[in-house]
Amino acid sequence: MGSPDSQWSEFSDRSRGTALPPPTPLPLPNVEDLTDCESDDSDTEPNDTYITRPTRAFFLGIRASRLISPRDLEEGRLSRVASSETLVGDMDIEKEKSKAKSRVLLPESDPLEYHGLDSSPLPPKKGSRLYRYLRWNFGSVYRRIFCLAFLGNFAALAFLAISSFVEGKKLLTFQQAGVAVTANITAAMLVRNEHIVNALFWVFGTWTKRLPYWARKLVAKVYSYGGIHSGGAVAGTFWYIAFLVLLTAELQASGPLSVIRSWIYFVSYFILFLLVSMLISAHPRLRVLMHNWFEGIHRYMGWLAVLLFWAQNMLLTADAGQTNGVPFGKALLVSPNFWMLVIITLIVIYPWTRMRLRDVEAEVLSEHCVKLNFNYRDVHYGQAIRLTDAPLSETHAFGVIPFPRAPKPATISTSSTGMSEKSRKFSNKSLVPARKTQSESTPSVLSHAGERGFSVIVSNAGDWTKKIIRDPPKKIYTRGTPQFGVLRVAGLFEPCIIIATGSGIAPCLSLFVQKPDHPVRIIWSTKAPMETYGQAVIDLLYQTDPRAIIIDTSKGANKRPDLVKIAYRVWEQSRTEGPADYAGLEGRRNITGRKENVGQCEAVVIISNQKVTKKVVYGLETRGVPAYGAIFDS
Repeated sequence: MGSPDSQWSEFSDRSRGTALPPPTPLPLPNVEDLTDCESDDSDTEPNDTYITRPTRAFFLGIRASRLISPRDLEEGRLSRVASSETLVGDMDIEKEKSKAKSRVLLPESDPLEYHGLDSSPLPPKKGSRLYRYLRWNFGSVYRRIFCLAFLGNFAALAFLAISSFVEGKKLLTFQQAGVAVTANITAAMLVRNEHIVNALFWVFGTWTKRLPYWARKLVAKVYSYGGIHSGGAVAGTFWYIAFLVLLTAELQASGPLSVIRSWIYFVSYFILFLLVSMLISAHPRLRVLMHNWFEGIHRYMGWLAVLLFWAQNMLLTADAGQTNGVPFGKALLVSPNFWMLVIITLIVIYPWTRMRLRDVEAEVLSEHCVKLNFNYRDVHYGQAIRLTDAPLSETHAFGVIPFPRAPKPATISTSSTGMSEKSRKFSNKSLVPARKTQSESTPSVLSHAGERGFSVIVSNAGDWTKKIIRDPPKKIYTRGTPQFGVLRVAGLFEPCIIIATGSGIAPCLSLFVQKPDHPVRIIWSTKAPMETYGQAVIDLLYQTDPRAIIIDTSKGANKRPDLVKIAYRVWEQSRTEGPADYAGLEGRRNITGRKENVGQCEAVVIISNQKVTKKVVYGLETRGVPAYGAIFDS
């Protein structure tokens, strides 16, 4: 590349035609002093995470652009080498469009001030406190779906009552109530099936990308499908109470107590105990306080309830056969309850038929985190897989990360001046990155690039995860098929703000890996991100969003960052931005086909724990920002 003196002579000859003495070498600037610099043109080269930081040269009013990478910033290294092509005039720099600032990791300072965001108080929330409660708490989409399930049952009850009145029959029989019970339980079970869930997300979370903005905001709440499950289960329990009252009255009025009817009483009332127990344990507060108990009660009591429903159905069919003289087999085949019980049983058994013991390659990222790599199938962004080493006791869902695409080969062709074609293209934009060695120009990438498979990141969040991190397995069970979750709806909005806390970044990586051209703004709050998750994760975030906000919560001032304010200010800032501010947007239309406001963030998606998610989603929605985050029953 030549000595600094020869570079200076070359520059002075080309710029002024006369030679000037070389400047006195300046001391290397402190990395933390580079906070008021412009970022490189990452829109043009989305695969290059290196950042050009202009530093003032104290001669001729010239800025010398030095190329540094996120790894360089983290390790405190800066290249002292600057080619003649990296020197540009202040006038050309001023003509460049202002770029937002890029940082690697936050120091102990205000994240808003550090990233050039407005730190003034947020605007007030909409409406009165009662209105906000009715609109975003009590009137959440989940509860609306829950109420729709109940309204459907009231409509069915009204239809039965009107039909019975017209035909002059009894208002309601225990047989009709029994059909309503099994119908509700069937609906509650079906909506939990992984293939049904995936179908919902394909229809509402993928195929609706070209709908108008208001429609996309509505269908993005598809992850609230749990309202059908809880609504059907609660309605089915109320129907079962009615069924039990009508059955008891019918049996007492129809004759003496037989052995079959004694067993009918015992089984029927025991089923009621199981249903009520499952409902109580599923209450949100108890579910959080006793999560392991909730899972055990739901699983084992649910299995027992299905078996007892079969026993009840057989006993009632046998009793009806004795009373009416109908053959047992015929009475069974014409019973709607029998066929719905068949469906319920298949739904319960099916995921267990997909239980497999898989080979797994463990990649320890730190003492708090391990990455498990699987190669038996490919996955889609926004999906989760269930893992366990003890299938009958517990399973755990983890967001999948598809293996990244194979990295593109580095450009090796150069011109007579020593510049690559990529560098020549940059030079036409007045900001020219310095020539780099291969080791400097290639950011860290996630492992297994270009291979078939996926990985999950397990972080320390309890006894089971601690055990997996301390003693990584060579084989582990997977159950069922990968299932879509709330992150899938991020693909409906372009651009989109992604917020994650802690290991919540893992599911988000699937979007960044599989859809690298999807424009996003990233906000990640976690403890010691570099030490816990490694350089490859940091590089991927900055490759996806060169302006990513990464908050290290291990430092005193940022232990509890105001994510609502940060997200709102990022969304507010995006109002004045355009396609050039997002990698992959410049020069093309957004997913709706419209060019106007293509750079404005359309929504916020957060992956975090329940408490933070609820706070952020509420704080943003009440200020007019569409926000989406997993609920307790997602």
